[in-house]
Amino acid sequence: MRKPTNLKFGHRLIKIKYISHELAQKRKIMAEVDPDANVMEIDKSLDHATTLNCIIHEMFHIIAGHYSWEVPANIEELFCETATNGVCDLLSQNPKLVEYLANSLKK
Repeated sequence: MRKPTNLKFGHRLIKIKYISHELAQKRKIMAEVDPDANVMEIDKSLDHATTLNCIIHEMFHIIAGHYSWEVPANIEELFCETATNGVCDLLSQNPKLVEYLANSLKK
């Protein structure tokens, strides 16, 4: 299975770059997004489930900026983390929901 290399969100096209595990460790990240540059960087050594978790987490940060959340950074991080884990749990426990979403959102 190929990992995604870009994502569309509103007017944005977010490029996903997969960085070496060594660089990710040096920077003390699993993933990070630069909303001004529309670039997300993810440790390429992560498995698919963890990569998906990171993508959703970083997209919540993009959503926070897009919808102008006026919250302290620690509250934004807490929301991004807990919402991501909840969404990933929901999707992993309900494969028919994933299928329904995929089919319902086709244009």
